Amino acid sequence: MSEHDDTTAALASLRKAVEQLSGDGACDGSKAALEAVQALQEGAGQEWTPEQETQIRVLVEQIRKVRHLNRPGGGWWRRRREWRARDRLVDLMMDGDPELVNEAELRHWKRLAMVKLLLKFTDSAMKQADMVEALARIQALNAVTYEDYQQAKKTLAEEKAAG
Repeated sequence: MSEHDDTTAALASLRKAVEQLSGDGACDGSKAALEAVQALQEGAGQEWTPEQETQIRVLVEQIRKVRHLNRPGGGWWRRRREWRARDRLVDLMMDGDPELVNEAELRHWKRLAMVKLLLKFTDSAMKQADMVEALARIQALNAVTYEDYQQAKKTLAEEKAAG
C-alpha cells in the first residue's frame, strides 16, 4: 500500500468518524471538523516529480532506521548496524538536493508528531470536542513548513541553553 493510499484511507475514516459523531451535521463542532478534514485534502506543499518523491521516501526511511537503531542497549552489533545506517544516510544526504533532504526531515518529524497526537486520544472514548481538537491539531500539523520547523527547533534549543 502506497503512502497516497494510506492518506486516502485516513481521510475517509476521519470523514466517517466526523459524520457519525455529528449526526445531522447541524452543530458548530461538526462544521469545524468537516472543514478540518477538507483542509487535510488540500495539498500543503510542493509537487515533487516521481524521482524526487522516491528520493524523499528513501531518505525518510533511512532517517527512521537510524533513529530506531540509535537507542540504548543492543550491544556492539546494533552499534555497528547504526554506524552503517548513519553512513548510508550521510551519503544519501550528500548526493541529494538540499530541498529533498529538508522535505524528508520535515516528513519524518510530521509522522512522529502525528503518532504522538493520535496516541494522546487513544486512552479513552473520543467526544465531539476531542474530535474537533484532534482534527484542528492535525490541520495545524499538516500546515507546518520546513522553515516553521527549523524556527521551532531553534527556539527550543535557545530555551534549553538558557534554562
